[in-house]
Amino acid sequence: MRILGGDPYIDRDKVEDEQDVIPYASHRDDWYAQVVKEEVLAKNHRALLIMGAMHFLRNSPDGPRPSIEPKLRRAGAKTYLIMFGTNTPGERGDVDHRFDSWTAPVIAPASGWIGELPAQSLIEGGYPPTKPNLRDAADAILYLGPRESLMKVSMTRAQLEGTPYGAEIIRGLKIRMILQSDAVFADALFPEKEESPQFPAW
Repeated sequence: MRILGGDPYIDRDKVEDEQDVIPYASHRDDWYAQVVKEEVLAKNHRALLIMGAMHFLRNSPDGPRPSIEPKLRRAGAKTYLIMFGTNTPGERGDVDHRFDSWTAPVIAPASGWIGELPAQSLIEGGYPPTKPNLRDAADAILYLGPRESLMKVSMTRAQLEGTPYGAEIIRGLKIRMILQSDAVFADALFPEKEESPQFPAW
């Protein structure tokens, strides 16, 4: 198994402010697609591509149209898009009890009643139901369990404070204008516990 990085190479020692990042960030999807074309398709290999949902979600009315999959298809790739989702396709965590009988994890085709559900709401664990439906946004859903059972694992304040990695995170947040001072560890960006709910409580 080979693991390939999909982001543009950045010499972070030369990054001083947000303007230094823009030349890289503005063509992330192009770079990602090119890596796949050169390192996977050109070698007649297969690959599992991982990236944030909005980089792949088809037919989304918000924001720029995802470009990675169309580029790969034009290069001859046969793609199958699987989006993570949970059991809350409605606003404020409305639960669809048809998922109750499912034994997670499961990958299910985006067809039938599942295909009719709003894609972004499934991905976000409850979101105002909008287009596209799952069948128009992806080929399948990866269901890992009900919303309230899903947890995220993070590095904690204790693990990061005083480390070179923690210092680089602080520097990156300052460059991106997210952070104004080094008081980042007092902020909710770095939880006290390693595990916390994937989605906030309603």
